[in-house]
Amino acid sequence: MMMKNGGKAMKRVWKAWVFGSVWVWSLFGAASWAEGSGDDFWAALQEGGKVVLIRHAQIDREFGDAFLLDSSCFSERNLNEDGKAQAKKIGEEFRAHGIQVDQVLASPHCRTQDTASLAFGEFEVMPELRLIRALPEEKAKANLQVTRQLISQFNGEGNLILVTHRPNIGELIYQRLQPGEMAVLEPLGSEPGDTVFDLIARYSVAP
Repeated sequence: MMMKNGGKAMKRVWKAWVFGSVWVWSLFGAASWAEGSGDDFWAALQEGGKVVLIRHAQIDREFGDAFLLDSSCFSERNLNEDGKAQAKKIGEEFRAHGIQVDQVLASPHCRTQDTASLAFGEFEVMPELRLIRALPEEKAKANLQVTRQLISQFNGEGNLILVTHRPNIGELIYQRLQPGEMAVLEPLGSEPGDTVFDLIARYSVAP
């Protein structure tokens, strides 16, 4: 399977060290992004071995609780019709570009599960991708560390898809993704516990 906003992107390497309970991030590379056709995004995914962060598609902000988990989805914030179409478009673009997907993991919130399902069909829930603002600070930090290690150490032939939330993505790559927007990362970890990866490109299916 396969995935748009991108264009030519300056690479960034994110590295984390722990000093007590304080995370210190180091950024190497330029801070600007150029608009373009998304060629860098798709080319990276066609190579395989990448991780894609996806912010869930557009939601209905008039109803539901953004922090709540509800197995019926009734009380949560859910995708609106535009969001459902957006999620389907993500999957269509992946398939159109022939991108191989090894695994799709989604936050347990309904809006992320629905985005994953509409885009890719099969997926698994990863509790650590839950909205960090809905969690106590220490739990949020622990979940982010698990996610960083997962990204850094991925070594599949295809690509790993992580469907999560804007605050989580912001903490991982210091980028503010729009609903349905994606970022492709290159894992650079070589040792257990490494949290090093390269931000290659961003892409959005939104017009």
